[in-house]
Amino acid sequence: MAGHLRHAAGRPLYEVHEILEGEPALDLGVRFETVDFGAAVDFAFDFLDRRDPRREGSVSALEIIRVEGSQRESVWSYDHSRSHDPSRNTVGVWGFDVTRRWQGAYRTPVRPKTAYS
Repeated sequence: MAGHLRHAAGRPLYEVHEILEGEPALDLGVRFETVDFGAAVDFAFDFLDRRDPRREGSVSALEIIRVEGSQRESVWSYDHSRSHDPSRNTVGVWGFDVTRRWQGAYRTPVRPKTAYS
């Protein structure tokens, strides 16, 4: 009932679904729903941290679905098998190697010149 009231107010609803991989994939149901996309993403990562902290595949997939009226759209997903695919080019996707710690660019500080130097 509360979900219908949120839709009536013109706000989208975000549902976090757990998916079991296979042929065909099986939707294990809604694990969380909210009107805030950020809260849905936070829940998804917390769910992964609780259920599969080492990302060994205990949770095979998660998906966030935005529901607006009768329209449903996938807006975020996690897929264990795709996240551990060594052939993925993360530099091409993200612009940097996400598996390495960011060191930042080192530059020698530029000191301003004074009239006495």
